[in-house]
Amino acid sequence: MTRSLRTDSGQPATIRLVIVTRHQLDGDALAALFHAQPDFRVLCTTTDIKVASAVGRHRSPDVVLLDAGLLASGGLQGVASIVEQLGATPILLLDDEINQARLAAALTVPHVGYFTRSAPFSELAQGVHSLVKGERVFDSLVQSRIHQTSQGWQFRHDQHRSPLANLTPRELEVLRLIALGNTVKECAEILELSPSTVDNHKSRLMKKLGVHKSLDLTRLAIREGLVRV
Repeated sequence: MTRSLRTDSGQPATIRLVIVTRHQLDGDALAALFHAQPDFRVLCTTTDIKVASAVGRHRSPDVVLLDAGLLASGGLQGVASIVEQLGATPILLLDDEINQARLAAALTVPHVGYFTRSAPFSELAQGVHSLVKGERVFDSLVQSRIHQTSQGWQFRHDQHRSPLANLTPRELEVLRLIALGNTVKECAEILELSPSTVDNHKSRLMKKLGVHKSLDLTRLAIREGLVRV
């Protein structure tokens, strides 16, 4: 389901947005907030990442505002794959609350920001502006848990560190798919990789996580919020 929105012709639209949410009403509410600002133009709201990708190819938005909850859906892959689908368009993930696994994945991918819904709209709007300028953006709550290092953005040592934080985006994808009950062969088909490559990813992530059984991987992925039960 998609709804295109047009700005008042008398208002300049400097930042072009695509909004992707789990529920159309949420998207419409966010669109109304941005639509009221003279420096934003909402190209469309949608609940379908494929539609957002198509709009991105044809209308070249400046930012995609993406409901982070969609990343836990069984029909979607992880952060890195979403970035691949949307091309070079910067993405601002909007989460209900801080999810350690999704934040860990977002920290490893350039041009991705991460906000929670508790952030005031003014902070969100400023974050979009900064993201367009090429800056990494996080709301104040998220910033209290991370810091920038010579190796990039990382969790602060005094914060709870997700065991998933050391996984690469591809390893997170493989973990999520395995936790959803897919075999190595099925993961390979979904990710369009060879089974041996997926098996190597699985072996490396199991070593990093210190687990030896697929069932333990599933339990850990559920506990860390990577998949839903």
